Amino acid sequence: MQVEGEPLTDLSVLRDRVKAHVLNYGKVASLSDSPRKAIVSIKTDRGSNYQLHIAVLDEVQGAYYEIYGERIGMTAGEFRKLNSSNPNEKRLREKALMGIPMGISLAEPTDYSY
Repeated sequence: MQVEGEPLTDLSVLRDRVKAHVLNYGKVASLSDSPRKAIVSIKTDRGSNYQLHIAVLDEVQGAYYEIYGERIGMTAGEFRKLNSSNPNEKRLREKALMGIPMGISLAEPTDYSY
């Protein structure tokens, strides 16, 4: 697996790297200018392991859920349990999501395999 063209052997660091990208606010030129513009693109090749693909997607989504939860003083798990049909929880959810869309792009896989 590679991130930004460099090998990544430890999937556990991916979540922090995604959060750093999304919440960069233009500080590091190679990362996102703002959370509104942040896109995390996941690209595989046709020979990629499906379980690894799902694990990567889970880490990327998990990073966003952590960002949302932290914005309202909750864990990612607590944020995900918010019920949008409850007016108070809906307001909290909207506050957490404001200005930070979950920008995940699943790019078309390449044809080669390993």
